[in-house]
Amino acid sequence: MGTDTPGGGPTELVDLGQIGLPRLVFALLRERFSGLVTLSQPLPEPGERTIWFQGGMPIFTDWVSPDDRLGQILVETGQLTAAERDRAVLAVAQPVAGATHERLGHYLIRRRLLLTAQLRKTLRIQCARKLVHCFALRAGEAHVSADATAPAEDQTLGAQVNTLELIFAGVSAHYDLPRIAAEMGPLLEAPLRLRSSLERYRALFHFSQADEALLAAFAPSATVAEAAAHTGQSHVRAAQIAYTLWACQMLKAADLSARDVPTGAHAVPPELLAGPGRKVSIGAGATDPARLADFTTQLEQLEAAMAAGAHAFELMGVPIDAGRPQVRAAWHTLSRRFHPDALAHHELGHLRERSATVFAGLNEAYQLLCDPKQREELAGLLRAGGSPGVAPQTATSSAQAILATEVLVREGDLLLRAGNFERARERFTRAAALCPGEAELQAALAWCEYQCSPDRAAAREPTHAALRVALVQQPRCARAHYYLGLLHLHTGEDESALAAFASALEIEPEMLDARRQIHAIELRRKSPQEPPRRR
Repeated sequence: MGTDTPGGGPTELVDLGQIGLPRLVFALLRERFSGLVTLSQPLPEPGERTIWFQGGMPIFTDWVSPDDRLGQILVETGQLTAAERDRAVLAVAQPVAGATHERLGHYLIRRRLLLTAQLRKTLRIQCARKLVHCFALRAGEAHVSADATAPAEDQTLGAQVNTLELIFAGVSAHYDLPRIAAEMGPLLEAPLRLRSSLERYRALFHFSQADEALLAAFAPSATVAEAAAHTGQSHVRAAQIAYTLWACQMLKAADLSARDVPTGAHAVPPELLAGPGRKVSIGAGATDPARLADFTTQLEQLEAAMAAGAHAFELMGVPIDAGRPQVRAAWHTLSRRFHPDALAHHELGHLRERSATVFAGLNEAYQLLCDPKQREELAGLLRAGGSPGVAPQTATSSAQAILATEVLVREGDLLLRAGNFERARERFTRAAALCPGEAELQAALAWCEYQCSPDRAAAREPTHAALRVALVQQPRCARAHYYLGLLHLHTGEDESALAAFASALEIEPEMLDARRQIHAIELRRKSPQEPPRRR
């Protein structure tokens, strides 16, 4: 069901009794949703509450939680003494005559009791702690709106909550066995195994050592009860770990015939997974010739600007004195319009590759302008007559960087299947720059290098070594095992190839390519050796 809000974005109504909040929040993260989610807070503080999202991550909420006041958190984290907090709270509550009302955090910074970075970190902690309470909701409606309205910058200071860690904390705090069983259904009793995608996101959950032991129990597969018994952990904790990973699509049924994708009443609506904000990124009727020409013209203008070395302010279309709220508003509009995943919904898929390049450049510009220091440095250079281009974004293992690789990896895999190894190598190179050291990407790069090499005989040994390094780094990298099997096939080592393909299948039983290779080898070995039948 969809409605319109005054802010201009369509609203999707999600029944929390059918779709748990963990799966809803993960769907928003996966779609890099920017907008609002409105929930109803129950007693003793009843009322409508809002969570602001940016790029799939919560940045602010007005959820009422008296125990999560800023001053209290500062004392708990050892950044202030209780006496310092009390004096500051009193000074803010009773300002000097004629003085304007001041927020506690700004007062502490002005009095040099706190640094801006410390306040930003504390605001992130406060927002996360408030949001954990939301996961207690078992019923009601969530209103998901792609509204461009954003909270004031002095309320957030650019702090973003780690969504995966938040989901895990919410499940740990508010999900018991009956609630988990109600959402997972028969799957809770079935053998489960980890998806390979977990390795990309594992560090973001911040699992404890005991939790890691439970994770290991699901490799290659185990039921929740078996995992608990094997590790000595409680059945509830094992179920919470399993539910968290299942809700985040990183755990599935070990039996391929089992249906571990939620369907029916428990399915996340496809229109929500498509991204509420993206349905209006270009607008209804985008295939109209005039609208298509308008989109293509803007795309060409940005391509030309990037080729000419335009600086970040020019790419974002904001003045050099623009503050973070203005930059954020520009990014919200541009990212919705030029994100490559949004084009297919408007029959503009043929522009996907070009749009992906432009989107990457806009993302770099946005990241630069979000940093107050870099923004001021760039503005100063421009005022002094300089003309710097967009500075390259530093590759990190942040959630945003990890999510940004998904588009590149999907494109790279499609190009690999099409045999276009040069372009696939380019995609995987960019993805590896965003997530350095990831075994799956290193394996894909090694295979692309081998396929692009003019002398494959000379490239065989370096490729073999690179795949072995990836497997040392991540032994359960199915992609590396598979490419190793193909490499053995090229040298006629059928036994080694079979072992490598079998290892890939053990990790990823649905890897049909490995299954086909094994079948082909068995047929090839069987047919010539079959003795002629006697008459």
